[in-house]
Amino acid sequence: MKKELLVPKNILYPLIALGFLFNFFRVSFDRTSLGIPLSVGDFLVYAGLVASFISTIILIVDVFKNNVNGKYLWTFAFLISGGLIGFFYLRCRDYYLKSAK
Repeated sequence: MKKELLVPKNILYPLIALGFLFNFFRVSFDRTSLGIPLSVGDFLVYAGLVASFISTIILIVDVFKNNVNGKYLWTFAFLISGGLIGFFYLRCRDYYLKSAK
């Protein structure tokens, strides 16, 4: 039986993108050399981490509520990727729910 997501997809996609972009920005660029104040850069880091955490928790809850095959593997992938794998899960969610037990 298919259960709905805790948060609609149209909110979850930007949340995943926000988390990925802010975390990628943090790892790839020195914020102070770009003229971004340190406090603003720290806020972006925290916003990215919070967005990744929220999207990861929502996706893990969805996988377990719907009893998707390979739920432990999905959980591991969500935790390692910070929600980026969640983008691919959301795109094919209906397919995975059809094959769920």
